[in-house]
Amino acid sequence: MKKILIILVTALIIYFLYFYKSPVISTDVALNNAEKYLLNPPKEWSNSISFKGLEELTDENISMYLEQKQGLWNEITNRMQWEVTIKSSEIELTILMDAHTGKFINFVGGFN
Repeated sequence: MKKILIILVTALIIYFLYFYKSPVISTDVALNNAEKYLLNPPKEWSNSISFKGLEELTDENISMYLEQKQGLWNEITNRMQWEVTIKSSEIELTILMDAHTGKFINFVGGFN
């Protein structure tokens, strides 16, 4: 009887963790956060990254995707991430950020 109760409680916890949807930040907030991360890159990257040519960006040069975060725990808890891709004549990069908190994860892409 105790084993069945433990299995049932565990299944309910996993079910709740998977189907619970914590609020996701909006596209406007994600875009503002991406701009903030571009203007203030991490200190260890500030000397190796140049963001010239970003003044001429149009809406066609920016794309945003909401993706599942990698990892077993993130899949169990259904965590998401925003991928903001920016293409310009000088740079093409993707900014990864947590979709629930807006916290910076990483820059991905080619830098000139």
